[in-house]
Amino acid sequence: MSLRKKRIALTRAAFVPVILLAVFVQPSWNPESTTAYFVELSGYVFLLAGVAVRLWSIHYVGGRKSHELITDGPYSLCRNPLYVGTFLLTVGACLCFENVLMLAAAFLVVVPMHLAAARWEERHLLELFPEAFPEYARSVPRFWPRLRNYHSRDSLSVPVRAIRRIAIDTAGVLLIPALEDLLEVLHRTHIVPVLLQFP
Repeated sequence: MSLRKKRIALTRAAFVPVILLAVFVQPSWNPESTTAYFVELSGYVFLLAGVAVRLWSIHYVGGRKSHELITDGPYSLCRNPLYVGTFLLTVGACLCFENVLMLAAAFLVVVPMHLAAARWEERHLLELFPEAFPEYARSVPRFWPRLRNYHSRDSLSVPVRAIRRIAIDTAGVLLIPALEDLLEVLHRTHIVPVLLQFP
């Protein structure tokens, strides 16, 4: 199984408990309360930040990942900006669902999963670029951005496949608030049972 297929399979399996918590756990606070408003609003902020980081990263890495070592743009700040974007999106989705248990489960799932995936990918990059990658890894952190490192090329050529991926990512993110609203209706009408209210 290829590295990419392993990563996708791991991601799907890891998110099953998070999705179950989204469906069957509901916050105990009033949906019209100030708490609910600020939790959901902060979710939108995280979603926008996550999609922005992912869009920016895909412009640089789309179609090039196994052919060249990308070290500029977002990849000059940290080695795994796509994972940083995914993490922000995950936090945003959990906050949009106003689901504290879902957020805790996402942390328990996403952090170890991304660490494992990043290590797999770095071993692969070390095989592909045995001289350039160790030097890059020494100067650029794995996840936490180092702002003083930033540099970028003047122009980019983005493959159509990467543009398609950007469109799919964005469409998926835009659906999250609508899914949360739909789930609220399904809970209110008892079509989907609420097994637990938290906090």
